[in-house]
Amino acid sequence: MEKILALCARNSGHELMYEQLKTALSLYPSDEHSWTRLIHKAEQHGVASLLYRHLRHIDFPVPVSGRRMLQSLYLRNRRSNKCRNNAVLEIVSACGREGIDVMLVKGIALCNSVYDEVALRPMRDVDLLIRKADIFRAEEILIDLGYSSVTDHAVPDDYYHLTPLEKIIDGLPVGIELHHNLLPFHPQYPLWPFEKSFQTSRQIMVDGTPVHTLSLEDTLYYAYLHGFQAPLTYEPYRLMHVADIVSLIEKYSKQLDWPGIRKESATLLTSIACFHFLTPLPSAVRRKADFDFSRKPWGVGRPFTGWPLRKIRDTDWRNMFDLLVETLLPPQWWLQLYYGCQQGADYWKARCLYHPRTIWRWIKVYSAACFKNRKPPATG
Repeated sequence: MEKILALCARNSGHELMYEQLKTALSLYPSDEHSWTRLIHKAEQHGVASLLYRHLRHIDFPVPVSGRRMLQSLYLRNRRSNKCRNNAVLEIVSACGREGIDVMLVKGIALCNSVYDEVALRPMRDVDLLIRKADIFRAEEILIDLGYSSVTDHAVPDDYYHLTPLEKIIDGLPVGIELHHNLLPFHPQYPLWPFEKSFQTSRQIMVDGTPVHTLSLEDTLYYAYLHGFQAPLTYEPYRLMHVADIVSLIEKYSKQLDWPGIRKESATLLTSIACFHFLTPLPSAVRRKADFDFSRKPWGVGRPFTGWPLRKIRDTDWRNMFDLLVETLLPPQWWLQLYYGCQQGADYWKARCLYHPRTIWRWIKVYSAACFKNRKPPATG
């Protein structure tokens, strides 16, 4: 199951990828129950529409119920994202009349630039990046357009985006997040305000209308940070984020500034090379990026499953040793992806130094939190 979904985590296929996909499908059970499980897993990873696209390309005989389910998910994504596109164009136009610059980021930008069809990239909400000085004016504009705060998603005043705003459009709840910083305020992430990327931003077309989004290089770096450099307590990566990166570098391999990317962040390219073992990159991309595929790491596709992602209080005492192993000895593939290390000395530094140091920092964070929240002893 995991092999099938990983291979489909991309906008476009090629001969080698489709050969491997056909082989993986031939080994997968053909009963309807198995296909229902596969499709549910694809939906969890955000690649159900991509699975549908690639299965249609190779004309694979999917059980009737499975084919209908995939088609339904695809059509739902297409309708939802077209509705979101209309909402975004209305917001960008209204903000523009007030002199407020807006950049489309995350899913709404990717589905209109990296993917061939808007249906191929699902999203929960629409993310817009705005200058901090303009953020509350933009919020007022959305309220005037009929949006209202989602009360059960209240966020602190110093958060990196405002409380989400929502509006029902053609029966669909369309959520908007107004960001003044692209990433959460966390030591794991760099600060990324609007000003960091607007001067180098590029224009993409949304239903024939030009709008601003991050440059190709910034989009690539952001997609990596958001999907694969998150703090260990965040949810494990989803194949949708693999598809974002693989699709971007494949579609724009000739336009990307590979020497500049390597100069700014060599570990980024090392990490991206790990995706080749999930879904093979075409030779043209491998030559451009000069990726290293000398040896296949063990544990390909397996995420980090140790502490602090997996809580001690939720673990049976009989499984404590397994939790310790998963915490201190994560799969080689994940380690190379997360720390951007290759084979040899760099890998062993990550294994023996960087990762234990990361765990130690989390121990200090949790210890400080426990000490701070500890109640004083009773007196008298």
